[in-house]
Amino acid sequence: MLKIIRSDILKLLAWFLGSLIIGAALAPFLYHGCKAIVQLRVLPSFGDAGVWLNSKLDNAHFGRYFNRSMLIGALICLYPLIRSLKLKKTDLGLAKNPNRLSELSVGFILAAGILFIFGIVYFQMGIFEKTNSFSFRIILKFMVSAITVSLIEEYLFRGFLFGAVKRTASNFSTLIFISFFFAIIHFLKPPLNCARLEDGDIHFGTGFWTVGQIFGQFENPIFIAKGFATLFVVGLVLGWARIKTSSIWLSIGLHSGWVFCVKTYDYHSNIPTRYDKNFLLPYIGSDLKEGLIPLLGVLLTGTLAMLWITIRQRKSTL
Repeated sequence: MLKIIRSDILKLLAWFLGSLIIGAALAPFLYHGCKAIVQLRVLPSFGDAGVWLNSKLDNAHFGRYFNRSMLIGALICLYPLIRSLKLKKTDLGLAKNPNRLSELSVGFILAAGILFIFGIVYFQMGIFEKTNSFSFRIILKFMVSAITVSLIEEYLFRGFLFGAVKRTASNFSTLIFISFFFAIIHFLKPPLNCARLEDGDIHFGTGFWTVGQIFGQFENPIFIAKGFATLFVVGLVLGWARIKTSSIWLSIGLHSGWVFCVKTYDYHSNIPTRYDKNFLLPYIGSDLKEGLIPLLGVLLTGTLAMLWITIRQRKSTL
């Protein structure tokens, strides 16, 4: 029993629940506090930056504030989590990787390339249509964003958290748990009905009601099929890459390739107005990452990455 209480998995679950509780309790106060600042018209006096921030706060719906409050809750609970895990660098199980640049590059090209091919097919079939014209500045912005996001998330999930759980669990159990954890955290986004709330409807319990709305979506098999399943498989592929290479560089490459492709495609495309955004669910969703077909793309990418790593490792032993 004592071993279970000290389990790193239990500590991660405690961090997750603590973040949910703090975030849900904080969300209404953050919303009304920021709206009060907007009403006071203090920010525009700080120049263009103040005008921009004032506009952002004024236009943001409750769902946006809920997301930010969840992030604050996670950061508040992160320090006690790190202290309780007492994780050493050697516990991570990561080795120096002389092939980090090649793994980063190949992972990026595989992930982005295969997903872009799916996107081109969508264009040819008329499922999506082109909107914005090509812009090098936008492409560079998405590239920087993709690399930044993948570095942070891979160091957190496949580095820190994977190493922590692996101390008391097998590789397989760790892979399943971290992949599920990765998917569930990415799905902590309020549904559309939370974005339509009026000021008078937002009170102390609204954050907890929103949490219930989020988890209530899991009763819908379409909801699971269109996105959650894909994110879970993404976590499995990234975790496998971490185990196979004892490094996170291939994972970073794959992750950044997917993020870059999704952001770039979303900016340059949209579903034609003659179609409902969910008309092809659960096979294709409202963007490039949703649906069972993108899930097959993730599996194909993981298979090719596995073959490449296996062939390279065999050659290195000859």
